[in-house]
Amino acid sequence: MSAFKKELSDEEKTTYMRALICVLGGKNKLSDEHKSYLKHQAEEIGMSAAEFRKVPAPKNSDELAKEIKKIASVCLRRFILREMIMLAIADHEITDEEMKTIYAVGINAGIKEDKINDFFIWAAKGLEWQLEGECLIEK
Repeated sequence: MSAFKKELSDEEKTTYMRALICVLGGKNKLSDEHKSYLKHQAEEIGMSAAEFRKVPAPKNSDELAKEIKKIASVCLRRFILREMIMLAIADHEITDEEMKTIYAVGINAGIKEDKINDFFIWAAKGLEWQLEGECLIEK
């Protein structure tokens, strides 16, 4: 578990979970797999199932960005953005809408576009590494 997850305040826990929900398109669009993933993330950060059920989806990326921007630690803001990117590419692809949302949230939360680009490059490298590993197994 990331050290950041251990240090989140209650408000930051809610923001973190709202960021993940945002990437997945909102609570109404969650598959069973996504629900299970989110419940696991809530448990990891010390949020009870009852508390998680009360977490509302953000109305839009601007609302989420304003919430993230309130977080004093730039490292924690970057951590949340990184987690959003990792979740977005977990299915080995990323939609234009997911990218648009992540960039909007990141930039409006005060994270420089170059840093967001670096996260996407890092994520793409990780994805390539995973796919190469699959190819090695298959051959």
